[in-house]
Amino acid sequence: MDPHDHPRSKVLRQFELVEAVRAYDPTADEALLNRAYVYAMKMHGSQLRASGDPYFAHPIQVAGILTDYRLDTATIVTALLHDVVEDTSATRDDIAGMFGEEVASLVEGVTKLSRLELQAEHTRQAENLR
Repeated sequence: MDPHDHPRSKVLRQFELVEAVRAYDPTADEALLNRAYVYAMKMHGSQLRASGDPYFAHPIQVAGILTDYRLDTATIVTALLHDVVEDTSATRDDIAGMFGEEVASLVEGVTKLSRLELQAEHTRQAENLR
C-alpha cells in the first residue's frame, strides 16, 4: 500500500503518535518513541523529497500507518528510523547505542530490503531498455 493513499497520510505530531501507540499498548516505551521521533526529524533536518515535502514526513507517516495495525514499539521506532542509516550520517552503531540492538537489527533489515528493491528496479529498467 502506498502511504500517500492511506487515510492517515497526514504527518502525526509527536504526541499524537505516542498517544496512538499508547491507546493499544499502555506499556509502550514512551521515551523511546519520543527519542526516535526527535532523532528522525533532527537527522533528516531540512532534506526535501523530489515532491518538495520534508523528508522526515515519510517515516512519520509510515509509523502512523503501522499504529493502525497495532504493532509493537520496536516496529514503530524502526518505521521512524528506517531511512536514517541510508540517507543521513547516522550509522548502525549509532542506532544500536541510542535505541538498542533489536531496533538496530530491524533498521538494518529494512535498509537491506530497500537496497534489494532498488537493485530489482534497476535490473527491470535495464531489461526494458534492452
